[in-house]
Amino acid sequence: MNSIKKMIQENIFILSKEQTKQFNEYFPHKVYKTERNISIIVALTQVVMMILFLFRKNIDFHEFRIVAYFSLYIYLFLATVLALVFYKYTYKRNMFKIYSWLRRIYCFLICMWLMGITLLDQAHGADLSVFSYLLPTMAAVLLVSPMESIVIFGSTWVLLITMLISFGNQDGQFGIIINSIFVTVLSIFISFRYYRSMAIEFCDRLTIENQYKEIKQVNHQLEDLAHVDQLTGLYNRHYLHQVIYPMFNENLKNNLHSMCLILDIDFFKQYNDNYGHLKGDECIKQITKVIREFCDRYDANAIRYGGEEFLIIKVDKNEIDALVIANELLYEINKENITRDDLEINHVTVSIGIWDDSMFKVETLETAIHYADNALYKAKAEGRNRIA
Repeated sequence: MNSIKKMIQENIFILSKEQTKQFNEYFPHKVYKTERNISIIVALTQVVMMILFLFRKNIDFHEFRIVAYFSLYIYLFLATVLALVFYKYTYKRNMFKIYSWLRRIYCFLICMWLMGITLLDQAHGADLSVFSYLLPTMAAVLLVSPMESIVIFGSTWVLLITMLISFGNQDGQFGIIINSIFVTVLSIFISFRYYRSMAIEFCDRLTIENQYKEIKQVNHQLEDLAHVDQLTGLYNRHYLHQVIYPMFNENLKNNLHSMCLILDIDFFKQYNDNYGHLKGDECIKQITKVIREFCDRYDANAIRYGGEEFLIIKVDKNEIDALVIANELLYEINKENITRDDLEINHVTVSIGIWDDSMFKVETLETAIHYADNALYKAKAEGRNRIA
């Protein structure tokens, strides 16, 4: 049972409930201009027919058939003009649910007009030619769902045959019924094929959009991987060159302030030799945790600048007291108390070099980093575990 239901869904209704909601907002953009132009042609055709009727010789408006034809032309003209007005109003305001109902109503009104014309033709011995070419034409140009086409075209056929049997010419009724069934089924089939092609196009569009989003997401992930150091989760030098350098250099002429801190773990090679690289990685991760929390608090960017070197950059419209900030960072790292017994001091320490000033006083970020790096060497020369 489920397999049959699935087959019907995929081959007849095509779209799921969620896709149908999206499709109802998609298809108006595809059909609006075409259906608007067709409606204008329909309205103009009715005007032409009315003019031709009025200029016909020996026309007698006391005759029921003449009045009926003329009334049907007026009816379709007014229905089409109203449809054009409301189509435009609802479409421009994205009122797609109302827009869809208007299209259904207009389609049904055209079918009623077609039924009226056919009944008048049949009453005077004409064949089903108007019904035979206009119903399939409607199916080909007015987009309706399979269920809607069955209801609208099917009810039109039922009403037409009921009226023909009740009031029409009895001669040739069997042939008329057979031909009208064929035309109605053909129209439903054409409508279904039109709807299906539009639905498949929509599904293909959704698939492409989803694939594009997935590719975009993967690209973002790859970009993040390219910008992020895998061990620490901090930004890497690639991010520094691709993002921080341009951002810093763009603001050089603005009256902004900046600080660069370069932090280096003291005697880290010795730590690695004594405790091994796995322990060294754990040490770097613990230092990184402190740096990340610190940078989140001060709205600064942290970059893993080298193996055990870290660069912290902050830009602000107010003056930055980098020495106070660096002292706080040094205190927090010491408080982390990452133990080591290969030095006189029994925990891991760091040295920090500072540059801070107005940004316009340096030519590039490279210059600021160079000053901070010189300060770092000074801190190391003065005994490490300190700020310069």
